[in-house]
Amino acid sequence: MADMTVNNNVKTYPANTVESTKAAQNQAVENNPAQKAQESAAKDDGVVFEKSKDVKRDSANQIYNRDSIVAKLKADQAARAASMQSLVEKLLGKQLSKSFAGGKQQADMFDLTDLTDDEIGGLRLADVFRDAASKASPEDIAKAQADVAEDGYWGVNQTSDRLASMAIALSGGDTDKADEMMKAIQKGFDKATSAWGEKLPQISQDTLDATMNKLNDWKNGVTTAEDYNKYMS
Repeated sequence: MADMTVNNNVKTYPANTVESTKAAQNQAVENNPAQKAQESAAKDDGVVFEKSKDVKRDSANQIYNRDSIVAKLKADQAARAASMQSLVEKLLGKQLSKSFAGGKQQADMFDLTDLTDDEIGGLRLADVFRDAASKASPEDIAKAQADVAEDGYWGVNQTSDRLASMAIALSGGDTDKADEMMKAIQKGFDKATSAWGEKLPQISQDTLDATMNKLNDWKNGVTTAEDYNKYMS
């Protein structure tokens, strides 16, 4: 019996010792605030590190996506403005060509897209158009006068309607872009003036004013895009 008791004690002793040692270590940590804080900090450091890595990765993606979107919006804005400016130049050219009884050859002179400012300033198209008008036949002059009359296709009302409708279409129907379109129209008008070589004729001035008024009305909700579509077909 004595031997059995000894053997049992020997067998159970290591287990008791491990459990006791572990309990003692845990108790020591509990009784040692500095060690407990150190272990807790080590665990927290691991959590913070992983979270920080994720946040940095997400932030980088967000910055990249934001920059890409901003760049695309700027490119779209520039393309819209350039298109509107070019349309103004060409429409004013056609209107002036009709005003001076000219033809397609004169109208095409207002395709200013690929010209430098110096080249545009040297065109002096007013002299070219006057020369064409001096050689026009009475029939051509009569047709030109009808085209640019108040109710004519190239008159102030219909031409400004087409310009306003094009501006609204390029804006995607967004009234917040009305100012952007009006700036582009003004730039196109100024560029056409440089090509003309002097102040543009009154019909061009009146067309610009009418276009701006119509876009302001659209911007402020007085009119809608449909009000300017009747002459687009």
